[in-house]
Amino acid sequence: MAGRERSVKLRMVSSLRFKIFIAFILLAFVLLLVFNTYPVSMIRRQLLQAREAEMRSGFATLSAALESAGLVDYETASTAVSILDIGRDNRVLVTDGSGRVIYDNLKSSDIIGKAVLFPEIIEALYGSDVFSCRYGAEAFVYRVACPVMHDGRVIGAVYAYRYDDESAGLLTKTQTDIARISFAVTAVSFFFILLFTGSLRRRFDKVLEGVNQIGQGNYDYRIDLRSRDELGLIAGEFNQMSEQLTKNEEVRRQFVSDASHELKTPLASIKLLVDSILQAKDISVGEVREFLGDISDEIARLTRISESLLYLSRMESGVSAEGVCDLTHTVVRAAELLQANAREFDVTLTYDLPEAAFVSGSGDMIYRVVFNLMENAIKYNRPGGTVRVSVRPEEEKTVLLVADTGIGIREEELERIFDRFYRVDKARSRETRGTGLGLSIVGQCMEAVGGHVEVSSTYGEGTLFSAWFLNAPEVDETGEEDEL
Repeated sequence: MAGRERSVKLRMVSSLRFKIFIAFILLAFVLLLVFNTYPVSMIRRQLLQAREAEMRSGFATLSAALESAGLVDYETASTAVSILDIGRDNRVLVTDGSGRVIYDNLKSSDIIGKAVLFPEIIEALYGSDVFSCRYGAEAFVYRVACPVMHDGRVIGAVYAYRYDDESAGLLTKTQTDIARISFAVTAVSFFFILLFTGSLRRRFDKVLEGVNQIGQGNYDYRIDLRSRDELGLIAGEFNQMSEQLTKNEEVRRQFVSDASHELKTPLASIKLLVDSILQAKDISVGEVREFLGDISDEIARLTRISESLLYLSRMESGVSAEGVCDLTHTVVRAAELLQANAREFDVTLTYDLPEAAFVSGSGDMIYRVVFNLMENAIKYNRPGGTVRVSVRPEEEKTVLLVADTGIGIREEELERIFDRFYRVDKARSRETRGTGLGLSIVGQCMEAVGGHVEVSSTYGEGTLFSAWFLNAPEVDETGEEDEL
């Protein structure tokens, strides 16, 4: 039980939704930190810069006014502060060269005549302009000090102090408002991210369910996602894959069924013939030889089916189709082997061939295309019929034309003639010892060498197969083609 709970927790931690949620929390934390520090820091810096410029300018002017008077006394300082109107928000002190207070704008002051050695005043008496600020939770505290010069020597100092709680309160209020707004936005965003991750999880669950269904062999399963985003595209590709797997599974099942049937028929015939020999008591040598001849024919049929299946399997596993082949020579070689078949079926072979026609592709594959097309044209012809084989080189391709005067193919059957074990006339196929794999091999070979095959037929009159091959780019001087 504990192990199961641990497994569930691990799945939750490793889930995409959990990762998105954690990423959002981290992002929200960073954004909250930035929004609650950077704007306030920028406002405070701008406020300090403005106040520094204001106070430096005002009290530099006061210092210049005292310098122009050439002396530092109460009346001069009081008049200058009044004219410049800088004593309203500031505590203003004017000292002589020894740091003794000459003027204080605070009416209740008791430090006039006393030495005040503030750090800022000491630096000003050494000839430096000083500005400092201290910010607390309640107020800004500004201090500024300027030297009063006369004839190149310091004769006094101007010092100002301001306690600004209004700006500090405004800054605190701004910070609070920003914090409230950012937390409100974060809460709303959190709500929407929960909705988004929930929707995303449900959609991912649909995709995962589809994968699980395919893994269990349910190729009819389809993912119902109508969105146009990446998950929608994945669902669309998945559904196309499911359709293809369904078709492949149907083809596989049909192939297994057809192959079992095709192999079962000759095996059943062999068993029947053997049982007939074994059960017959008074059987002559001639009859035995006749039975054995029939058994040999069935074994040959099994061999042809097995070889064709093995070749198709090799094709599907990716046999190299590269090479150069002389199509004219290949037609002549196939015709030599098929002459006996043509005589058996009372069919005449005629040719219209160029001296040479070099095409791209494996010699073995092209030979099988030529041989199977010509063999089919002979077997499915009529007694006294004709098979005409033509090779026509063109600019970029060369076409092999195999026309017969045979039984023809119905229009509704044309699309299926390249399927494995499909026969237009099953009874005639048994008579001609066909396997139903010849045209399937033709289609696979033509696809492998980069060509294509077309068929046109008039039922009861004849059929024309057109196999288009790519011309070979270069051929050596000897004109040799691939070895079969």
